[in-house]
Amino acid sequence: MRKHVFLIFVSYVWTKTLLGLTFYPFISSRTITRRPILFPVIFSPLIGLLMLFLAGRVTALFVSPAGIHREIISVILGTLLFSIIFWQLLLLYFWISFIFALRAKK
Repeated sequence: MRKHVFLIFVSYVWTKTLLGLTFYPFISSRTITRRPILFPVIFSPLIGLLMLFLAGRVTALFVSPAGIHREIISVILGTLLFSIIFWQLLLLYFWISFIFALRAKK
């Protein structure tokens, strides 16, 4: 397989699994448990969180909001932080529970 074809294939599988984790986390976590090669997709929320922090630090160098704008931005970013952390914890919980279920089944 050529490099760009492989990159397109990996992007497709990653996006498909990530969308599944977003809308159907229970079913997608079960799929990831059965196909361990997809395990890094479970950590996509943490990757997104790291990108958010990096973008925030870079943006803070150039933009300095004041007054009500600063409070609105902090509420939005705080809400986003907690939602991403809870989503990550939910995905890890599903993955760990499926791992224990598979081991108990054997």
